[in-house]
Amino acid sequence: MPVSDQVVPSSLIELLRKNIISAIGTATAPEKWRVVVADRPALKIVSSVLKMHSVLEQNVMAIQLLTRSRQPYPDIDAVYIIVPCADSISRVISDFKVDLNTGEVIHRQYARAHLFFTGALSDALLDHLRSSSAAPFIKAATELYIEYNPIESRVFLTTPSDQPFYALYSPHALDTVGKDLDAAADRLLSVVVSLNIRPYIRYYKPSASAPYAASQSLLLPGSEKAETLCPRIAESMAALIQGKLNDYYSHEQSNSEGRENYVDTLDPSVIIVVDRSIDLYAPLLHEFTYQALVHDLVDLERGNKYVYDVETSDGQLQTSEAELSEQKDVIWKKCRHRHIGIVSQSLADQFEKLLKENIGVQATQQAGRKLTLHEMKAVLSELPEFKQLQKSYSLHIDLASKCLEIINRNSLAIVADFEQAITGRTATGEYVDRTYLETRLISFLDDNELAESDRIRLLFLYLEDEDAQETPSLAGRYQWDAVSEPRDGQLRPRLEPAIKCIVNEQVGNTLDTELFPWAEEAPPESIPKHVLNINATSLRRNKSSWRRSKQILPKRNDKKRGVIIVYIAGGVTLSEMRAIYELSETLKRDIYIGSTHIITPRGFLDDMKSLHLKMLT
Repeated sequence: MPVSDQVVPSSLIELLRKNIISAIGTATAPEKWRVVVADRPALKIVSSVLKMHSVLEQNVMAIQLLTRSRQPYPDIDAVYIIVPCADSISRVISDFKVDLNTGEVIHRQYARAHLFFTGALSDALLDHLRSSSAAPFIKAATELYIEYNPIESRVFLTTPSDQPFYALYSPHALDTVGKDLDAAADRLLSVVVSLNIRPYIRYYKPSASAPYAASQSLLLPGSEKAETLCPRIAESMAALIQGKLNDYYSHEQSNSEGRENYVDTLDPSVIIVVDRSIDLYAPLLHEFTYQALVHDLVDLERGNKYVYDVETSDGQLQTSEAELSEQKDVIWKKCRHRHIGIVSQSLADQFEKLLKENIGVQATQQAGRKLTLHEMKAVLSELPEFKQLQKSYSLHIDLASKCLEIINRNSLAIVADFEQAITGRTATGEYVDRTYLETRLISFLDDNELAESDRIRLLFLYLEDEDAQETPSLAGRYQWDAVSEPRDGQLRPRLEPAIKCIVNEQVGNTLDTELFPWAEEAPPESIPKHVLNINATSLRRNKSSWRRSKQILPKRNDKKRGVIIVYIAGGVTLSEMRAIYELSETLKRDIYIGSTHIITPRGFLDDMKSLHLKMLT
């Protein structure tokens, strides 16, 4: 099926994968062999969504690193996937050398070059490329716009630097904040182009008093408050991405080919840009859904790698590593947004079903009771015929057991009840007296049995709510809302992040225009928007001898609701990620969330501690 007849994937991971495969697979005739050449940043993007064998299946005979010495293939075309920087351009040029006096080819690394850039190529670099000795060998040059990191199907990162939170919020990083925001805006542009949308942009613009004033009191002490760019981060980011989008669309509309694939949506797509001060409860509150709990309580390696012990058939313990990924773990994908109590019950039910289907171990149930998670793990080790199933269940039984153990050991159920009370109401909606809160807070702070990090989180939450009480504003309603009471004695998420209310009000057309103004004009009411159907744009200023090569985005076959993107400058929490999936399911539309990085409660506390330090040189 031609690419243009397919439906655009709703998964960012699948979308990036298809865009890369399409670029590699359509650069030359399908039956011809080709070589893929990539620089390190581009190769990192490719390998994040594709296994190397998937690349080789596109009639690729070799994958080469641009920065290394490479075997020449002078009779085979090369597909370059590179970042649009001077170093990579120079290396491409050096692959094709011609005697300027005689026109004789001195060196020809490949037959021809098909250039695919991960982002926009500057005019200066384009001029350098087309005036170089490599120009006659360049068949096409295309901007792919793939400079973003889709860590989940609806979650992406635009990490601009190694210390994104510090770079945005520390008074000692004022010289670098503009650079970081610009880099993040470039990556957000890639997401927009990949999704084939032409969105309207609005941003969070708090008043001078609140909630920024309340939030900022936690970020920085004393006179340092006034020195940060916190009130302008969302506004600056919105202006940057609006400018980049305007440039992009003006370039595309000047190309007649760019008008071929307009599609209708029932309502306009929207990007909502906020900064971390929109909701400082979210990084601090305990959340009892599986994914959030694991990232909060369990030590993971490299973000999502869990190392645990597996008992072998001979009773020995063997260290194993698992990647907690929706792409590789079906159980994780199914359970990650569920409450830990539901997850443990689900594991138990599925395990019981497994036992019933396996006659050899039914004797273990003769006692007439359900097995504990620890007993399940022991029984699984005795089922060699279910090796893969054993490994997967063993992982999540171990992980769920560890979470439940920490919850009980650290009295997190009691802590969660007090967190609920700090917001001003109990889970049943009753108002809480401030004097009572102060007394309870002191008792928690004096309790040495309570983890130090939990005591700090409670103190921060109390201070945040105290400031919010003194500086009420329209944004106050965007903090956390009670959504449900606990049932069956189980802890449930009783509070929801601010972005859930914001998205619902955006969809209902009730989002406050003073607190969330439009970057430019507001979209006309009830008028479908025509969205430019372009994923990768052929450089409009290409030398005429280069064939225009436009990689067309898969066209939507049905009229859909406009896409909503929430972008948080300064970190996204696991609870906010969960909320986006729930909103997308409930509202039946494509909703995504992006940020500079993912924050966990422990990581957020570390970030807060570092703000006053001079860490950048």
